[in-house]
Amino acid sequence: METARGLAVSTNSSDVIDALNHFHEQILGSKPDAQLILQAAATHANNVLLNVYSAAFYLYAQEDAATLIATDYLHQAEKLLSKTNLREKLLFQATKAWQRLDYECALTLLTSVTELYPRDTLAAKFAEWILYCTGQKYQAKRYLSLCDQMAAVNQDESHFLAMHAFAHELNGHLSDSKRMAEKAVSLDPLTPWAHHCLSHVYLNNNDIEGGLRAMQSFQASWENIQPLLRGHNTWHIALFHLAQRDLAAVMKLYPVIFGTLPDLVCEQLDTISLLWRMDLAGLSQDDLFAPVVSHVANKPFEQYTGFNTLHYLYCLAKAGEWQAVSQALSVLQNYIYSLSPGFNQELWQKIILPASKAVVAFVQQDYQQAYLLLKPVIADCFLVGGSDAQDELFTQTYLLCLIRLNKMTEAQQFFTDYLGHYKNTALAAYWFDSKGSS
Repeated sequence: METARGLAVSTNSSDVIDALNHFHEQILGSKPDAQLILQAAATHANNVLLNVYSAAFYLYAQEDAATLIATDYLHQAEKLLSKTNLREKLLFQATKAWQRLDYECALTLLTSVTELYPRDTLAAKFAEWILYCTGQKYQAKRYLSLCDQMAAVNQDESHFLAMHAFAHELNGHLSDSKRMAEKAVSLDPLTPWAHHCLSHVYLNNNDIEGGLRAMQSFQASWENIQPLLRGHNTWHIALFHLAQRDLAAVMKLYPVIFGTLPDLVCEQLDTISLLWRMDLAGLSQDDLFAPVVSHVANKPFEQYTGFNTLHYLYCLAKAGEWQAVSQALSVLQNYIYSLSPGFNQELWQKIILPASKAVVAFVQQDYQQAYLLLKPVIADCFLVGGSDAQDELFTQTYLLCLIRLNKMTEAQQFFTDYLGHYKNTALAAYWFDSKGSS
């Protein structure tokens, strides 16, 4: 049988096909009921894709407890491989690589799926997440190439157009990105990833007022999407308010960003990132870190991406949890020792570890130490995970180190190179006029 996108599935059950189509729609459209795939997998335990997709559902969580559940689904799927087609086998192997954090292998396999089966836009969406884990700005050309080769046969899907638009944005093709995202919205106004893409475009175009108007016009529609993207798109609105240093407007949005699913990694990261940026904008709300810490559990001691690790260290340090900070750094060091020699170990050893120590030094107001640790690695901060907008957190932190050390010539050049889209904003004026002191 075939899915709605004409992709062959090893099944004779229309219920299986319906469940696969539904999961595709939920993930691509960021809709709120992707978890129904788990019920389908329980009912049809002998279908490989239902098990693979259920594993993927849990892997998005980026925490060890969820990864263990995903592993059980993959064990079940592995028993069924002998009776599956090539696409299903590739998707299984890609998801298994994702589960063991072999992001390069997962991305290679998912790219192969999209080349062989260009209508499999769900495989492309999985690849987009792996690109996030490895740094979307760093992987920008790879992402655009993947979308380009699928584009001709997927003009009917607004959510694919949103992905393609985002790939253009990451490559600095802002006019192409805006045009494509707006086309996606014209096909389906509820294309929240296109809204997300436009927030990036407006920010990088230094159009703060335009970004606010656009995102606020979409805001009501996010009540109908999954809470994590509603929170993340709201986080993007908060960034525009931060560019204006409008504390009241940011705090009005805060309950949407933190408090809906406070135990989940993505909500925690958006919250920590916002609070960190507020610190950098001289609008600190230090009392808000402790409530986040109360929900993080073991996550600061679990290594999924450097992006996660840096955020959790900052949060623990700001909350004054110094014993946990010390433990997290020790666990990080042991994790690095456990890695096989190669790119991944070098990434963690030479970039993520010094950046982690720099984050702690920055919270301790040891700007000289933070500067010395960040200077050799700041140009490579886009490898730790996250998007271009998310990784601004690290470039802003380095900029504040320069300013607070009175390295103003270097700071002006760094601002021009990395943060020039904040030119003539209240935020930039605060950084340079007051030398970044609150």
